[in-house]
Amino acid sequence: MSKIKFLFAVLLFSNFSYSQKLEKGTNYHLVVVAFWNLENLYDTIDDPKKIDEEFLPNGTNLWNTSRYLRKLDHLAEVIKQLGEEYTPDGPAVIGMCEVENINVLKDLAKQEKIANRNYQAILIEGPDARGVDPALMYNPKYFKLEKYLSYPITIVTDPEHKTRDILVVYGKLLGEPFAFLVNHWPSRRGGEEASRPNRIAAAKVARHIADSIIKTDPNVKIMIMGDYNDDPTNESIKKYIRTYGDLKRTREDEFFNPMEELHKKGFGTLAYQDQWNLFDQILMNKPLLPTDYSSLQYFKAKIFNKPFVRNDFGNFKGYPFRTIVGGNYQGGYSDHFAVYAVLARKVKEKTNK
Repeated sequence: MSKIKFLFAVLLFSNFSYSQKLEKGTNYHLVVVAFWNLENLYDTIDDPKKIDEEFLPNGTNLWNTSRYLRKLDHLAEVIKQLGEEYTPDGPAVIGMCEVENINVLKDLAKQEKIANRNYQAILIEGPDARGVDPALMYNPKYFKLEKYLSYPITIVTDPEHKTRDILVVYGKLLGEPFAFLVNHWPSRRGGEEASRPNRIAAAKVARHIADSIIKTDPNVKIMIMGDYNDDPTNESIKKYIRTYGDLKRTREDEFFNPMEELHKKGFGTLAYQDQWNLFDQILMNKPLLPTDYSSLQYFKAKIFNKPFVRNDFGNFKGYPFRTIVGGNYQGGYSDHFAVYAVLARKVKEKTNK
């Protein structure tokens, strides 16, 4: 086995996590927040306002009811297991992207494997020509929705080309004020360098939103999540969102990125030619950083890459097990692994009066 192939195999079976320690003998509330690029969650119905022809029964992907239902079942299986080792309820909040409309999101929430969680769906139709948008599902047992809105992104290199908005959701997670920014930044089509200005533009908008929230209330906990089409060390993330990966150097005006350390060790959420990228990330502002866990604070971040979501054969062995590749139906899950963060808060002891 070559050195590159050996490293690739080691990474596949490593523990994809970056975590802190909790006190032994202390009880904690554990809450999971996740993000996942669902890889083209389309229904089978033609929408004349969208370029969705390839995801129709007579389209290039032969996208029929059977394949749609299998896709929903597969997505539900992953969502069911995300963070299940920390809480049987799985993600309290899960941001997503590549979602066609609110109806497919509602269909996903109704899947038998996760129906008992009563997930509520949020999606705002955006200008993307293919009709895929960022979205969010939340468990009302944990999260109380207050409001949501979206912010547009301009493609600098081609302003006439429309891209996905940033979805912003406000509410209270276990009674604490939170804001979630769900992103799907412009792709690297045309090359990373040529397309870089577009992701920098998206980063500027995301950071402006976050700064506006902080200015209104510095104590609001903010999680900026998404498929950035950039790695944690790229300019858009490091310079324009202003992030760091080492908890020992916490800064007031920057965002902690737990995925940075994972990326530096070679871990990723998608792969191409045996090269991993970690485009899927969850960023956190200072109020979420671990101190005494008297409120919800960061405990652990992980990449979900259990064997069943990995391709187990051929040249793409170990890669994310996809639904469709080049028009050929594979019957998998997604071309990205999901990521999730675990938050912890000490359980207050009841006092007898």
